[in-house]
Amino acid sequence: MTILPLQLSDYRTSIDLDELTFVEPDATWDASVHAIFSELGASVPENVSTEEALHRLHGLLAPIDPFQLDVRLVEKIERIAAGVNKQQVRTDPLGLPNVSTKYSGNYPAADHTCIWVGDITQLGADVIVNAANSELLGCRLPNHACIDNAIHSAAGPRLRDDCATIIDRQQSHEQVGQAKITRGYALPARFVLHTVGLQLRPGSNPTVQERQQLVNAYRSCLDLASQVEVIRTIAFCAISTGVFSYPKREAAEIALTTVADWLEAHPQRFDRVIFNLYSTADARVYEDILDTYEGRQA
Repeated sequence: MTILPLQLSDYRTSIDLDELTFVEPDATWDASVHAIFSELGASVPENVSTEEALHRLHGLLAPIDPFQLDVRLVEKIERIAAGVNKQQVRTDPLGLPNVSTKYSGNYPAADHTCIWVGDITQLGADVIVNAANSELLGCRLPNHACIDNAIHSAAGPRLRDDCATIIDRQQSHEQVGQAKITRGYALPARFVLHTVGLQLRPGSNPTVQERQQLVNAYRSCLDLASQVEVIRTIAFCAISTGVFSYPKREAAEIALTTVADWLEAHPQRFDRVIFNLYSTADARVYEDILDTYEGRQA
């Protein structure tokens, strides 16, 4: 029996998606992060720096299963995350320059899109996109340098709990190219879109089916975000690139073309779509395409 992907209406209420969440930042989070280890049944040397203690805390939390933490402890962890986030420089997506002001190509969505290199967990978009695994439970490898780990660490434990609720209701892992949405909790972003990108072998060339799966991931995120009325700005990470090994230029072409096609079919739905890149080298790939853009690339 084929299990169909869960629709938003099937889980929206069960994760209280429309409930406005505000996590009160812990103003003394640097002291709190040291104190919380004992409550987790662990310890950290007193001479460890705050940054190292926070790093160790994130590593400690990564393998913990959903719903295993006491509610009071979850609240403390979220307040620490919010305190850390508050100290960072937050970026307003509407303050970023549009593609039309920076690039000379004929990109059709130039007035509603932008390129930005920065930490997506500090972007004040309405929703950010997470490149998730099929379990949607975040990266379980302590301190693994991936966006899935970064977003779950910056959001707090309830992000994983919500994802677990969704997967439990779906009764299957998330399929490649599909997406689900949760609240963002301690993040500046109110929501997080979790999409599963395909994984390739390093150096391999994507097949036609694999290219379509990447297209589907972008479309699924846009379709799902459009069902949440308050979402007006959306930030995409570079889905399936990096450790998932999708060729970066082809992935950029797919991202730019798919978003442009979707916005053309749904004019005025979003105020801004941000392509968030990890490095200036990654951004140059997008910039090169945009400077010479003449039509469909994917």
